[in-house]
Amino acid sequence: MSNEPTGLLERHIEKMGIAYPIAKVKGETADRTYGVKGFPSGALLDAKGRVVWTGHPGSVSHEQIAALLEDTAFVSSIPGSEHKKINKLITAQDFGKAQKAILKGLGKSPDDEALIQARDDIQGLLQRKLKSAEALAVAGDFGGSIEIYGELQTLFKGSDSAKQAKAEQKTLEKNPAAKADLGAWKMMQKGNAAQRAGDFEKAAKVYRKVIKKYGDTPCAGRAQEFLSRHSRL
Repeated sequence: MSNEPTGLLERHIEKMGIAYPIAKVKGETADRTYGVKGFPSGALLDAKGRVVWTGHPGSVSHEQIAALLEDTAFVSSIPGSEHKKINKLITAQDFGKAQKAILKGLGKSPDDEALIQARDDIQGLLQRKLKSAEALAVAGDFGGSIEIYGELQTLFKGSDSAKQAKAEQKTLEKNPAAKADLGAWKMMQKGNAAQRAGDFEKAAKVYRKVIKKYGDTPCAGRAQEFLSRHSRL
């Protein structure tokens, strides 16, 4: 990604023999979005488009990338045209219906390795997210935990897994120890929405309020991380 003049960028691509795509952006929008402070700079985004890491591209390992994206809701499609309907559900991340369709398929073909793998992948995704939500709650990051439970209710809509996630969310919401962090988390949503819309000044304003009112919470820590990446705001 570059905001340099087209001619200069084209000459650089030709000189360096660059074969990978380069996005052309205007002004400093990308710098502000990803907190670029020097060159070269890298940014890692999760499935929701949130920045989960920034820094020098050479400073992050494959293991770190895998860990940062561990909870990404990605399940591979199933080979074979006969699984077209299931693949459509997987692509739409409608894992509740995908699970039912896969189990139905296994009822007819119990030895279908592709279906078995898809079943295990979806179950593995579910377990990873539940484990992450539980770990966050134990660490006092109740907002992060509830966010995962909310995501599970969407991914597994209509299934027992979604009902379980909803029950866990309600339990956290009633926990007196979660009051401050959940208050911060609810306030953070306005800043997050502004950030997605590209209004970083508004996002920064909201995050400063979060830090001022809920300074000792994990949510305030995430707000500070944003402000640290966008020190010019």
